[in-house]
Amino acid sequence: MAPAVSLAITLAVSLTACQSANEPTGASPQVGGSTPALTPPPGPFVPGDAAPVIAHPDQLALLHNDDPELAANKRLLFDMWRTVLNAGHLEVADALVADDYIQHSPFQRSGRQALKDVFSVIPRRDEIPAEMRPAPVTILAEDDLVVFVAVEEMDEPDGSGSYTTTHFNLFRIANGQLSEHWHPDQTPPCPDLPSAANGGPQPVTGTAGTAQYALLAAELPALARNKRLVFDAWRQLYDAGREELVDLYLSEDYVEHNPTAASGRAGARAWFARLEDRPIPTAIGSDLVAMIAEGDLVVQVLKIELPNPYQPGDSYTTTRMDMFRIADGRIAEHWDASVKPGTVVEELGAACAESAE
Repeated sequence: MAPAVSLAITLAVSLTACQSANEPTGASPQVGGSTPALTPPPGPFVPGDAAPVIAHPDQLALLHNDDPELAANKRLLFDMWRTVLNAGHLEVADALVADDYIQHSPFQRSGRQALKDVFSVIPRRDEIPAEMRPAPVTILAEDDLVVFVAVEEMDEPDGSGSYTTTHFNLFRIANGQLSEHWHPDQTPPCPDLPSAANGGPQPVTGTAGTAQYALLAAELPALARNKRLVFDAWRQLYDAGREELVDLYLSEDYVEHNPTAASGRAGARAWFARLEDRPIPTAIGSDLVAMIAEGDLVVQVLKIELPNPYQPGDSYTTTRMDMFRIADGRIAEHWDASVKPGTVVEELGAACAESAE
């Protein structure tokens, strides 16, 4: 992995190094039972261990949705990624990406041309690959939003091998084009990056307090219930640190893909016990950017604010994204973008130097 390239860019650029994870067969049932499984079935349940992140065995199945508009939105993302990011056909971005493309990644400029500039380093391939790389765990769509959730392989901090975590990209669709983008990269903006008013990354905004309840609505009652379950679990477990409520919200065979946490209720209880107990809030403590649900999955997107190392006293915004699988009214599986302590993600100075070239 090239250290001078940010995490998000590396995922797209290092295509020749990307390898598919083991792709098990089988499927778990979805809401209503009428659509293909949206995630691969988890591997053997091992209490106390984090489960590896694995790829979906059938990428094309992920493009299905009973709503033709949502299926088209998934296909738009799928085609842009394969054609522009994987094969280097930058000219196709003119049709698939809005000219005024809004970028919320804190280290990238906004606009279609900026996207083309970033990915101009990708060697052009005559043949468009049939599948996306990095390999997706899933692709979800609701309303005008599409989430691409991918397998990411990281080097073990001690150099003993590698481990997996999860990478997320969220897009908004408008007029048949990708028009806005978020992902949970924490790379700070380089000193020479233009301001938001001058074409730089746009700040992440979200909803605070009880106004968040509006984001829990969904066309299908089952999806609304799943969103509410995640919302309540986050308030009580993550924000309030109430590990005694784990049994209420998590399945007994809860599968955890965060490489720093553990599967099983006991492992989750120990993880939440590290958090300070607080009063249970009426809403999530961080601003809620989006809550996307499809099938048995929910992706929650939160705004986070971090200090800017290049501008003392200043800060910048990015996102945190978590995905949950719901089964029998409880959270059965969880993915996020966590990495092990000591993992080398990037060299900030080198990344800034490269962005200036």
